[in-house]
Amino acid sequence: MPTQTPEPARSQELAQEQCLAELEQAIGDREQLAGDREQARIDHEQTRQDDQRRVAVATDGPVAPILDDRQARIDREQVKRDVNQESLDHAQEGRDHQQEALDGARAILDLPVSQQPDVADPDALRRGAVDRAAAARERAEAGLIRAQAAMVRAQATEARVTDDRGPEHG
Repeated sequence: MPTQTPEPARSQELAQEQCLAELEQAIGDREQLAGDREQARIDHEQTRQDDQRRVAVATDGPVAPILDDRQARIDREQVKRDVNQESLDHAQEGRDHQQEALDGARAILDLPVSQQPDVADPDALRRGAVDRAAAARERAEAGLIRAQAAMVRAQATEARVTDDRGPEHG
């Protein structure tokens, strides 16, 4: 059985990595679209809340506690959305870095054999290790942001459950 040369194998690996990167980008785009819809819903709800508050103030109605509760819920949803957006932005930044690395690797493979880089020296290996460590750190930070978003969602859910039960159960 003939052995495969490193260049075609590396090209195939890059093609597979590119497919995965494109899939991650599509998922990220879909998450961003869902987040944008959520932001539009929150903005609409905030506008309705502002209109109701203006009417209540104009009529001097006793609905202030209800409006305050709604405003607190809207504020919690906005904080959750902001944390989610930060996570989406950070993930997009990571995907951009990944795409740049894939493009760089592809550009090197496309060079004629005479222009291919030499075998990596220890300094180049060290720089690569530092770059990979930085990428791992970015992934860890994105994980932390996702965990923080989950905590905010859990707190918002807990607050909603407490609000729904009323003060006699809290």
